[in-house]
Order: sequence, then structure tokens, then C-alpha cells
Amino acid sequence: MKILKKGLFKIATPILSKVERFKNKHAGETCYLFADGTSIKYFDLSLFSDKISFSLVKIPFHKEFKFLNCKYSLMLEPFYFYPYHRLPMHPNTLWKNNIQKIYRKCIDHNKDINFFTNFSNYFGLWNSKVDYLFQKIPSHNFKFGEECYLNDVGIFKGSFRCSISLAIYMGFKEIFLVGCDYTHEKKSRGHWFEKGRGTMKPEPIYEKKFLDIASKYSKITTITLQGKGSILPAITYSEYTKKEPIYRENIDLSDISYLKTFAEWPGYKIF
Repeated sequence: MKILKKGLFKIATPILSKVERFKNKHAGETCYLFADGTSIKYFDLSLFSDKISFSLVKIPFHKEFKFLNCKYSLMLEPFYFYPYHRLPMHPNTLWKNNIQKIYRKCIDHNKDINFFTNFSNYFGLWNSKVDYLFQKIPSHNFKFGEECYLNDVGIFKGSFRCSISLAIYMGFKEIFLVGCDYTHEKKSRGHWFEKGRGTMKPEPIYEKKFLDIASKYSKITTITLQGKGSILPAITYSEYTKKEPIYRENIDLSDISYLKTFAEWPGYKIF
């Protein structure tokens, strides 16, 4: 087993070290992280076209994604880019995963975007445009990462943490969160690509420990549909854009072929 681990480490190190080329690439700049919350249904993404952006998970399948100045895109789900996928809520079942097929096409089509995924996907998604991440950035003198490790906070646990961690690593000094609805005081469950407006449910404060640390290294503001952030400073969409939010249904925001593919996934309410 030790020999196997050493062999894997030897293979992985140069692959994982590729991310070091991004260190402080955007020192002092501002970026926007676009996630899949239902508030995205009310936002006109074209109003953010001049902002350096990260897209998380399924934002690349939004019709207005083409208007974003998206430099980086993340899908951190482990073992996702394989024909079959096991879900935590169904650990004994393998589900056919056709979403990874359209994601591959998205990667190939968007040649100017750097994509990031979990290292477990390396053998299922070998692509020179993709950077692979695992547990920590193999870089010395990354104080934010070091503080997280000392506090037992994994920086690559999901696309939300990972996108903020990468933004800090790249040197961004101000980060705006768009569609990160769990950071809102009034939290909505659901996604922009699902049918309906989502459901409001009481939730514990989201990622408090992680965000408390991250906020020491970059100014983080969440853009809400209405109201405050749960622990982060917030500004409403109307205040920020000087435009009123307009609700649109998922069929207006994504191609029907994408929605049909999403509908195959257990738990999504698409139609």
C-alpha cells in the first residue's frame, strides 16, 4: 500500500502543481463568483459583462453565460466525469451520468476559460485545459490555506469554498458572490435550472468558519435579491445594478436539451 501511495503521489505532484501558475495573477483586482441559486432567475447576467468572473457548476449552461467575462469555471464533484456516478443519498446505486457528456462539450467549446475539477476526475477527464485540485494547493507561503488547515477547514470541499480559495490565491482583493443564496439572510433552496422559485426554509449560518477566515484575506460581498447577508456584507441586485429584478423560469434561461439532461438526475425538479 505504501508503494502504491508513493507511486500515485509521484504521478499527482506535477499535475496538481500546475495551479501554481495562477498565484497572484490578479493581485489587487475584483472578481465575481456566479453560483446556481434561485436568485439567478431574477438577475440579468449581461449587466456583469465587464467583470472578471468565475462560474460554478451549471452556470455555463445558462443562456446569458456568453455575456460573462468568465475566466475560470469549477466543477469539484469527485468522480463526476465518468459514465456512472454514485450519489451520497443513494450510496448503493450507480446513476448514469449524461451531464458529464455535455460538460465535456462545454469545456471544448470555451477555449479561453480555465476549468478546475477534483483530481479524482483526472482519468475520466484528461484535458490540457483542465486543472486538477486535491485537498490543498501545493504551494508554500499561502497564508490563507495554512490558516484553514490549522482550523481543520478544507479549502477544496465543494465548488463554493474552492472558488473563493482560488480567488484569494490569485490575489483578488474583492470578491462578489452572485447566486450564492445560502449566504443570504433569507435562504432559498433550489437552483436556477429547476422549475419554480425555490423554497424558503430556516437554515443554519452557511460556512461561517470558512467565511470568517476568508474575509480576513479578501473583502467578500454577497449580492442578494432582497435583504441582508447572513454573515457577509450584502448589497441587493437593485442597489448594485440600478435595475429591478425580473423573474424568469428555467425554460427561459437554458436550452431545453440541457434541461432534459438535468431531469435525468435524481432530486432535480426540472419540469
